[in-house]
Amino acid sequence: MAFLAVGCATSSTPVVSVAASAPAGAANRSYQLLAGRFDSADQARSSPGYPAIQMVACPADVPSLGPRVLYVEQTRVDASDAPVRQRVYALEPGEPVDSVAVARVFELENPRAASGACARGRPPQFARDELIERVGCAVALHAEGALFRGATTGRGCPTTQGEATYVTSEWMIDAVGVRSRETGFDATGARRWGNEAGPVAFVRRSPPPVLPSEPASSPLPGGPQVTDLR
Repeated sequence: MAFLAVGCATSSTPVVSVAASAPAGAANRSYQLLAGRFDSADQARSSPGYPAIQMVACPADVPSLGPRVLYVEQTRVDASDAPVRQRVYALEPGEPVDSVAVARVFELENPRAASGACARGRPPQFARDELIERVGCAVALHAEGALFRGATTGRGCPTTQGEATYVTSEWMIDAVGVRSRETGFDATGARRWGNEAGPVAFVRRSPPPVLPSEPASSPLPGGPQVTDLR
């Protein structure tokens, strides 16, 4: 998955809570599925070229962004004290509410101060002016049974990495884990970076949320796989 998405991996499991007054539906379910501890160690062992990445996503307090906000941190498994990516995701209802959610993506103005925030015993707090929205990089997540699938739209998500001018981000999320892929393209539409072999597969290492009336998830090795490593 651009997703959604490490260095604050701990033995404790982030607690997910949604305000009782918050609308039910796809935003709640996708928020719960994204929260937790994950890693891509299995894929790194079996598929050369994939990094072993840890990812942790925990509830964050940003009142102006609503009740479903996650702080997401990724680190390499062999360097868990040095984040390679830090983001804040705000999950909002889409249309229709029951089957579509929108994940807004934010960078942090001072990422170093947030490093390890999920391990501090309380939700990290951010003022709105501490967050920089990645305009054009929101992911619309569509429910397909027990999973959510989504992607950025067109050329709207800008980047300056590796001679690319825009990036596409694909996510797939279910109770088993998070799979995502980012690909950078230049102004002519030529691919400049991104793993052609497929998405990074993050396996959930914390207990999955209990979602009512959901069919069983398909196993990770099969089907499309989706994170947010660039």
